[in-house]
Amino acid sequence: MAFQIGCSTITWRRTAPLDEMLRAIADAGYAGAPAPYQPDGGVEAVRQRFASFGLKPAPGYLGANYHDRAEHAAIFERARQQADWSAALGCTELFVAESCFDARFAVAGHETANRADQLPPEGYRALADALNEVGRICRERGVTPCFHNHAGSYVETRDELDKLLALTDPSLVAIGLDTGHLAYGGGDVLNFVRAYAGRIKALHLKDVYPNVLAEARANKWGYHEAQAHGLWAELGEGSIDFRPVFDALRAAGFGGWAIVEIDQTTKPTPRDSIVACRDYLTKIGAMR
Repeated sequence: MAFQIGCSTITWRRTAPLDEMLRAIADAGYAGAPAPYQPDGGVEAVRQRFASFGLKPAPGYLGANYHDRAEHAAIFERARQQADWSAALGCTELFVAESCFDARFAVAGHETANRADQLPPEGYRALADALNEVGRICRERGVTPCFHNHAGSYVETRDELDKLLALTDPSLVAIGLDTGHLAYGGGDVLNFVRAYAGRIKALHLKDVYPNVLAEARANKWGYHEAQAHGLWAELGEGSIDFRPVFDALRAAGFGGWAIVEIDQTTKPTPRDSIVACRDYLTKIGAMR
C-alpha cells in the first residue's frame, strides 16, 4: 500500500516563488504540500492554487510556548482560528509543537537523555494541559492535532517525548513525528514508531548523516552550525532505514500525511533533493 506522501517547500529556504516550488513538487509526483496558515482567510484561493498543480493542501504547523500558562489563552485562540482554517481547507491534521529557543539550540543533539535543562514537573503539566485543550478545540472542528518533536525545544529527546506523551490524552493529542529530529536527539526512530504506531497520525520525513552528527557532537556544534555543515540527509542516504518504519505504520493502519521535509539539502538543487527522496520512497513501496 502506498502512503499519502507530501513534500515541504522548506528545502528551497524561502528563495523561490511559491508557484515554482509547487510545480517542482507536483512534477516529482508528490500528492501535496503544506499550506501555511493565512490569518486573513483566502481558503478558496489557496485550494485553487494547489489544485492548479494537481496538489492537495497538507497539514500546517502551530508552534507556541505551550509550557507557559500565561500564554495559554492566546494559544487557544490561535488554535481555534487555525483549526477552522485547516478544516475549511480540507486538512484533517495539524502539526503542533513547542517553540524552540537559543539555549536549547546551542546544545541540540548533544544532550540525548535525562537533561539538566528539562522542564520541571509543573512545566510538563502546563505543556500537557495546553495540548489537551488544543486537542479539544481541534477535535471539535474535525482536526487532529499531532504533536511534533523538534530539536532546540523542550521536547527533543526520546525521554522528553515519552514523558509528555504519558501526560497527554491519546484521544485528544496524536503524534506528528519528525524522524530526523528524533534521530538528531539520540532517539531510535524504528523503536519509537513500533511503540507508538497507533498514535502517529502525521509525519515529517528527514534523515541525518551519521558522520556529520558525530562531528557535530565532537565539536559541540549548535543546531544551526550542524545544519550548515550538512546534517540533514535525503531519505535512504542517512542512518534511518525507512522500510521497517513504513511497515510498522502500515500494520497500524496509518492513513495520514507523511511529508518529506529536508530542511537544508547538500544536493545541488532542492529539486535534486526531493527527487532523491521520491526515488527512495518509490523503491521501498511507500510511494507510487
